[in-house]
Amino acid sequence: MMKQVGKNPFDVQGHRGARGLYPEHSLVGFEAAIALGVTSLELDIGMSADGVLVVWHDPFISPELCLCANGKSITDIPRLWLRDLPLAKIQSYDCGSLNPDVKRFPQQKKCPGSHIPTLQEVVDLAEPLNPQIRYTLDIKVNPLHPAQTFEPELLTEKVVDFVQQNSLEDRTTIQSFDWQVLEQVKTVCPEIQTGAVILHSATMSTLMPDCLPSPFLAGWDFREFAGNIAALLQMTQFVDVYSPNFETLLPESDYFLQPCWVFQEMGLQVIPWTVNTTADMERLIGLGVDGLITDFPDRALHLLKQRH
Repeated sequence: MMKQVGKNPFDVQGHRGARGLYPEHSLVGFEAAIALGVTSLELDIGMSADGVLVVWHDPFISPELCLCANGKSITDIPRLWLRDLPLAKIQSYDCGSLNPDVKRFPQQKKCPGSHIPTLQEVVDLAEPLNPQIRYTLDIKVNPLHPAQTFEPELLTEKVVDFVQQNSLEDRTTIQSFDWQVLEQVKTVCPEIQTGAVILHSATMSTLMPDCLPSPFLAGWDFREFAGNIAALLQMTQFVDVYSPNFETLLPESDYFLQPCWVFQEMGLQVIPWTVNTTADMERLIGLGVDGLITDFPDRALHLLKQRH
């Protein structure tokens, strides 16, 4: 059931399932997120060498997250790129026994033997548990490192086909840092919602305000809009959801860009990432965001319950 903040439905999205509680992108994590009551599952999409969509953030199998089937550490050099491995090999790794960041995720439970799931496995798990659940599918491509993944056009085509074959057009948002993905989605299946993801911080900005133009923005030049990303998004005509790192929505932040109401007046939903502390959740809900992407959906749902 959608929670209410004011008069609008509020979308609590379990980031990579429920990463603060269970290994990221694990089936047990997705099941737990649904049991908690999230309205959306947020998950990252890659593809195996034999053309199967898999649910994983990195373009490679990380030794910080996974072990070999025999329990030994991954030592392969070069890296184990998903695009070079068949599904059977990808799923042979144990990606549930390691916690890559105990300080950030002290509650994360180990799930030995957990494998990298296919997108179909996640949907087959989720649908009987909650037939109204929404999916936010983040297509992982990087225009700065195009050789690490399959081409954006191919991966986007595969994801759109999957959504259509599973009749999920009205419950799916396809999002990406690479906006050419969004443009392609709207061209081939305009009824699927699209989400423009950005990162704007001290170490990196996909807007690249000092470059001309950013390779992330599908040919659009952020500098031509005098720092007005809302105006840029309005011009593209292929974005439904604005999904920035949450600091860009906080007026007190060094990385503030524009308030969420500016985007909402244009008809866009505003769903920031990755919001993990109760204080930040409260602040953003007070500012009027439409939802939150969080590693701790239990905290967000508890907070929303307290507010009513």
